[in-house]
Amino acid sequence: MIALVAVFLLSGVTQAQGSGQEDSSTLGFGSAQADSTTSQLSASDRASGASSGQDDSMAVSETVNLSDSAQRSITVKDPDPVVVPVAIDETNPEAVSKASEVCTLDPLPTAPRVAPDVNDGTWSSGSASGYNITTNDDGMGNFGVTNTSSGIALTDNSITVAVPESQSYLLGRIVEICYDGKVVIATVTDTGGFARYGRALDLAPGVYKAFGADSPSDWGVRTVYYRFL
Repeated sequence: MIALVAVFLLSGVTQAQGSGQEDSSTLGFGSAQADSTTSQLSASDRASGASSGQDDSMAVSETVNLSDSAQRSITVKDPDPVVVPVAIDETNPEAVSKASEVCTLDPLPTAPRVAPDVNDGTWSSGSASGYNITTNDDGMGNFGVTNTSSGIALTDNSITVAVPESQSYLLGRIVEICYDGKVVIATVTDTGGFARYGRALDLAPGVYKAFGADSPSDWGVRTVYYRFL
């Protein structure tokens, strides 16, 4: 009997100790630890994902920028051909203004230079001679004078022309002259009696020099295209 009681008590003590090992402070700790680990992993994943997304965004941005740059380089057009005058009567503001309407005064360095279309119906052609102070006369047989019909003095660099006496109404007009693909914008400042020789214009020194001649005799008489602006 005593032995049975002892066995029963021993069995009860063993069960109590088993129950006592279950610490209430540890209840749920495994779950909390799992949540913490999950939270840490989620934060890490989010950081990794954000970094990856940022890298992807930068890559896309760089690709777009490269694409835009490539597109810009492809769509750049060559400059249009331009008519550039070799000389302008810069003493006359109207000549400069008219020149800007029919020519390009500040062309791009890479822009191709071309001659104007002298067959567009606005141009005339005719013979032109040259004159200077030595060959200029005042209409009374006096040579070597600077007098002109307009009162504007003739110089060794005047970018001006004379027209036949019958066309004195053209005094002060701007004339565009084209020779050998070159263009000069000049002012009509004089008249002369050269129409009877079949000439349309008499070019002052600044004009024939711009066309490459050194003197009236070097220029001689040449055919030019011209139009009054």
